Amino acid sequence: MDTKELILQTAINLFNQHGTARISTNTIAEKTGISSGNLYYHYKDKSHIIREIYERMMNSWEKSYGRAENRSISIETLKRFIEDNFELLWEYRFFYRETVALLNTDPALLERHTAVIKQRFERQRAILQQAEKEGLIRFPEPAVRLDEVLTIVWIVANNYLLHLESLGQAVDYHDFENGSELILKILHPYLV
Repeated sequence: MDTKELILQTAINLFNQHGTARISTNTIAEKTGISSGNLYYHYKDKSHIIREIYERMMNSWEKSYGRAENRSISIETLKRFIEDNFELLWEYRFFYRETVALLNTDPALLERHTAVIKQRFERQRAILQQAEKEGLIRFPEPAVRLDEVLTIVWIVANNYLLHLESLGQAVDYHDFENGSELILKILHPYLV
């Protein structure tokens, strides 16, 4: 593993365990086994590291979308897409714990994230529209609209970790399997 990748992986692990506020670039360098100068050669500050992690996270998400977009949608395809998303929510959980704080402190990250979220919402809408077109799912308009269900799914998925931790629960990977099942329960009334 090259130094840049090692720095990012170390930072992700530390941020997931302790949060971004409690971890300095010096701590990341120490845990990576490099000097602070070596870290600064690759990343100018902690915000730069977080933005690079964000880009890595978005690239990982592309694989999940690639398996679901522009193809026939089955219940298994939909289920795998949801599971992929929860795996990534777990892998980058620090970001979902701290989204608002991270976006408020970094205007460049806020601008990038806003554009990505709008695009991802549209892409998820297209996946559900494809499932609807193929007769897998049906939203009885005007009582229930696809965008409303998608918004509920989005809120639950992106805030599931915060919900569990706010109850004082120590969260592990298996809790995220329950989150995937919860999303399927939200969609269940609309499955044909």
